[in-house]
Amino acid sequence: MKKRMKKWLGCAAAAIMVIAMGATGFARDFDTDQNLSFFGGSGTANVGVHSTGQALGNTVSFDKVILVEDGGTEAVDEPYVKWKYTIRPVKDDGTVDTINAGLAPDVAATYKKGTTTISDGTNTILVEPGQAAQITGGTEKTAEFKADTYNIPTAVITAPDVQTFTKTVSFSFDTTQFTKPGVYRFVITESDPEGANKTDVEDIGGKGDNGAGETDVPYQRERFLDVYVRSKDNAGVITYEIYGYVMHSGDTDKDHNATGNKWAQHKNSGFDGGKQKGNGKLTPQGYTRYIPRKVKIKKKISGLVPTDTLFPFTIQLLHGATQTVAGNDNKDMQIKVKYPGFTATAPNTYEIMTIDQFNAAVRNLKHDEEVEIIGLPKSTTVVVKEQNKNFVGAVKSDLTGYKSVDLIDANKDTTITVPTKVLKPDATSTDPDSFSAEVTRQLTANDLGLLYHNHVDEITPTGVVLTVVPYAMMIFVSISMAFMFLTKRKEE
Repeated sequence: MKKRMKKWLGCAAAAIMVIAMGATGFARDFDTDQNLSFFGGSGTANVGVHSTGQALGNTVSFDKVILVEDGGTEAVDEPYVKWKYTIRPVKDDGTVDTINAGLAPDVAATYKKGTTTISDGTNTILVEPGQAAQITGGTEKTAEFKADTYNIPTAVITAPDVQTFTKTVSFSFDTTQFTKPGVYRFVITESDPEGANKTDVEDIGGKGDNGAGETDVPYQRERFLDVYVRSKDNAGVITYEIYGYVMHSGDTDKDHNATGNKWAQHKNSGFDGGKQKGNGKLTPQGYTRYIPRKVKIKKKISGLVPTDTLFPFTIQLLHGATQTVAGNDNKDMQIKVKYPGFTATAPNTYEIMTIDQFNAAVRNLKHDEEVEIIGLPKSTTVVVKEQNKNFVGAVKSDLTGYKSVDLIDANKDTTITVPTKVLKPDATSTDPDSFSAEVTRQLTANDLGLLYHNHVDEITPTGVVLTVVPYAMMIFVSISMAFMFLTKRKEE
């Protein structure tokens, strides 16, 4: 009995030593290289942390980034848009779990329990399936961008810098549910965008290297999340803690992780692709962009109309299902505006106002004056008309449309066709014949420029007629009398 007991205790002790050595070895190996992704080789981790031995507690986080493209030097307001993110464990039944399936070209990545491994460059271990019990604090989180809570930066944006909007998403874990050190895998899925400006943001595919060279790859909404767990001895009590985590879409090569966003295979990344696109650091899973639009309305006066005559303009910026000022779902979005009488206050070169404030005002323009607007979502509908309120007579109104705000001939938009209209004078603004034809244009494809030309064509001065007619009559009478006199002489 004693021999049997000693034998059992010896086996147990040996087993404990093996487990302890395995746990210590794992922690030591991965402490020195947590296999985290660095963004652009900057030394700053794209997700997680990279400091040796640093504990993260029970939370992992990543960023959702929207990149502003073609915004120029002026910052714009944040769009109303949000994404939902869900987390789940990978399959633990031995079947293949696939993310980003069905895209072209094929960028699918797989996990299979007991088969999928990961290496720190020295040691290779199996990747464990995460468990639902390890996730706490909810399996769905939201990254919500809101114009009414964002302060537009006043500083000028200088290339290669670009404006970005960023929200952080965090998931929490119950570290008491981890029973051994290792790398635990989960799947995070991004939803389609929601919100008033969901059609104003675009998911853009990235670049990848499939071994045959660089190629375009589609935008990817799924990521693997690898959570790195190590053991910790507290006075003989073994606990577990998270010390690193990586979001990726199949590529866990150590060399790739060390240098960050090389365009190789499926690089490690959160949903912050394009954050440093201006510096050539585009993540292969793609990125989300937002392209703001500009509008310019300019006045030209010629002919008999005095150039200081003011013509009132009604300019409406509409967004949403109702396409009305009252039903505008972008009322609180801020835009930048230049208009006659505005005095810039440094460092601003435009006045910042909400779309609702802009829609409430009438803009009066005389010759060579203009209204310029920056920072409109591309699904905005612009409605414009002018009125002859201050000229004493009827005046012609011609319109030329442009695809840009530079108003040059090369950028004329021949699809904007508004017939010339003679505007009757009306100081009360009640006669519909005093208004021009209404222009309605959505900014989906490009910016918008409108050049309004008011004129009354020159007529022959009446003084010339009064002067010429008497002389003409005198000549006619003289010729007639001479003819009659000569005819009479001939008859005699």
